[in-house]
Amino acid sequence: MMLIKSFFRRIIKDFRHKELLPLKMIFFVQASTLYVLYPYLTIHMRELGINVEETAIMSAITPVIAMVMPPLAGMLADRVGNFKIMLSLFSSFGGLASLLLLLVPIGRITVELPDRVVMDLGCAGNDGLIYAMSEDYPCETSLQPEISTRIESCGYACRLDVRNEAEIKSILSSRQYTIGRSNIETGANSTIKFSFARNDMPREETDEELREHRKLRNNEHYRTSVRRLSAAEYFFPANRLYDFSCIVSGFVEDLETSTLDNAMSNRIYENRTLCTFNPVVIHEGDASRTTNYHSYKSKLKLADETEEDRRMKRRRYLSNEMAWTGKEYQRIACGNPDLENERVTLTLSLFNYSASPEPYEVLEAEGCSKRCIVTAPRNETCSNAKTIIEYNVGVTFWMYFAIRVFIGVIGGSTFAMFEGAVIAILREQKADYGLQRIYGSIGSMISSPLSGLLIDYASSGKSYTDFRPAFYLYTALKLISGLLMLAINLEFKSPASNVVRDVFSVLRNVEVAALFVACFILGTAWGYIESFLFWLIQDLGGSRSLMGITITVGGIAGIPLLVLSGPIVSKIGHANVLFIGFVFYAIRLCGYSLIYNPWHTLIFEALESVTQSLSFTAAVTYAARLSTTTTDSSIQGLLGGVYYGVGKGAGSLIGGYLMKAFGTRPTYRIFAAMTLITGTMYYVFNVAYLKKRPQVEGNDIVKKKPKNADNQNGLENGTIEIGSLEQRKKGEGSDLSGIDNQTFVQERDNVEPVSEKETKLQRIDTESIDDGVERVPPAESRKKFDAKRLSKVQIDERAKQNGTTNPSFENQENSCDITVERQPEEKK
Repeated sequence: MMLIKSFFRRIIKDFRHKELLPLKMIFFVQASTLYVLYPYLTIHMRELGINVEETAIMSAITPVIAMVMPPLAGMLADRVGNFKIMLSLFSSFGGLASLLLLLVPIGRITVELPDRVVMDLGCAGNDGLIYAMSEDYPCETSLQPEISTRIESCGYACRLDVRNEAEIKSILSSRQYTIGRSNIETGANSTIKFSFARNDMPREETDEELREHRKLRNNEHYRTSVRRLSAAEYFFPANRLYDFSCIVSGFVEDLETSTLDNAMSNRIYENRTLCTFNPVVIHEGDASRTTNYHSYKSKLKLADETEEDRRMKRRRYLSNEMAWTGKEYQRIACGNPDLENERVTLTLSLFNYSASPEPYEVLEAEGCSKRCIVTAPRNETCSNAKTIIEYNVGVTFWMYFAIRVFIGVIGGSTFAMFEGAVIAILREQKADYGLQRIYGSIGSMISSPLSGLLIDYASSGKSYTDFRPAFYLYTALKLISGLLMLAINLEFKSPASNVVRDVFSVLRNVEVAALFVACFILGTAWGYIESFLFWLIQDLGGSRSLMGITITVGGIAGIPLLVLSGPIVSKIGHANVLFIGFVFYAIRLCGYSLIYNPWHTLIFEALESVTQSLSFTAAVTYAARLSTTTTDSSIQGLLGGVYYGVGKGAGSLIGGYLMKAFGTRPTYRIFAAMTLITGTMYYVFNVAYLKKRPQVEGNDIVKKKPKNADNQNGLENGTIEIGSLEQRKKGEGSDLSGIDNQTFVQERDNVEPVSEKETKLQRIDTESIDDGVERVPPAESRKKFDAKRLSKVQIDERAKQNGTTNPSFENQENSCDITVERQPEEKK
């Protein structure tokens, strides 16, 4: 009960802080922009045809290149001081730049293959039937024991050696051709002209239509359209000339009434299925007779590939058994093949109907053979149900990459400046960082599922995912965020004089370096999850709405930890919180590798409350604690670059290649082991080394003096400067070296007087530097004096960074102002 009361008391007390209301609104909108689009970018790349390796490369390189900007933007912000206009512009430009991704063309599309495969059927004599399949639609052969086959049309296959694509297109769109038959022995000749209406011809499908419905279709005009059987062989329907039929032998009456060659005997073909190409007898009034769509069962086996098969780009299958009627299989014998004394010719006129009604070329072919077109279910003959069609992949990749880098540069700069502004405002207002991030979690809880629902709604009825609502919503929120950033107050933030030196003085701290290494590993784990979790959910069959709900679950679970992050970090320490984050990342990653139901991801997404909400809050406040007022934006920019830039990029790149090499589930387990091992090493390093170093008292935003790990009441080596209260009141604004600390107001009674011996030493040090201190004219205001005396008051730049001034003593008449300085390196 006490914990619940404390929970709500902290929220209510912080919400009453009017100066922080703009910050809360910005956190709400800013987090909404992050989760409304970024989690979906990986599957957006997948939709554009960018494969897993290219996604990994892009997700890795983009943040690494973009990370150059956050530190530079942070340094620029520290140098400028009041940078809210610049922050607003960067936020707005980032939203508008995201719309450029909608202009990226599709590089590859994954399309469904037709439900049935098309083959041509020929006679192999006593060896049975032979089927041939062209390689227009790829088929990874996987023959089932029984294949349901259906005869669609019969005609002639003729060889035409045409290489010109325009002529090939004209052949396939031909509506008129003539077939001539002549008997060499008898001299009998016959000519039949075939002509078809435009409506009987297939309509050519455009690339836009294919991208829209993502499914290939067969040319189902089997009886009226010319089709390509192989590289140089074409099929011309001729259903009025003959058809294909089979009979089951063993019954004398069947053999007597059959049209088999007289040389075939009952003895040879008994207990076999006898197939033949029978001439069609057209009776009066039956001129429209066509082939019956007869279905039967076949047993196929893949024939050995010959050089001609490779040259003709075809695949052949042999059928020795079939069940023409019923379920009983019999061996096949094919009678009445192409007669040696019969000659079949083809005359084909090529038209360009858009230019002229007269043919522009006439082609002739000899030696045509009888064939029929048959179809069979794809799932009984082929293992692949989809194929990839490539367009200009290079343009897609580099265009998307360039825009992502541009957006990353702007977004990284916005992050660095915004985090710097947050820390500066919280220092000024003595507020808690975790309490502000609550509203960011609420924003992500609302925006991510909303974006998923809008994407699902826009994609309904389409064979592809329509991401436009997410981009439009992202742009609108970024523009709103830019307007809200104009409402924050940064007038109090003074510009830094030498940002680079200030930053390097902080980075020399081993504790800061250890923090950055820990954030890099945490960012690597986070980057892999962010890049490929939605990929996993999609592979498991989850919807875009579920993807959005995962963000909501993580946000809801993270709110209590954000509220209590301050007390938790104060109780167990920053480094220990980061170690807990490592452990929970290992649990999350291992859990993802074990699930098969996409909804089970919600269980492990709830752990994001620790891995992201609590751990990253601890990292940000840890960095704020180790930095100074003049380096807030710079250090936060570096932290963001390490976590969201290099770390995320490494996670995406390494994860993508590991997925390619080992698979999805083993990769999750590899990352789990990595985070657990690294977290353990960081914990040992913290216990064995960092805890023995001098620590800084106070909270993460308002710092007291440094304390030594061995002597908690002692000071670091250095000097203590004591000046008169009157002088310090006048020169207060000129001292930019310290951090204002109101915490000492409540601790006045705990201040112990300085001993006489220490006072004597302090006076000696004071006298040595007192002549170099210029007094502040009484009539001059504090603001003007700051600008005039900024370069002169910095007696020692290093002392400025490591010192702390306490204005609380100014309210006590008999108190002195104390500046704790670190002993210069050259004096050690």
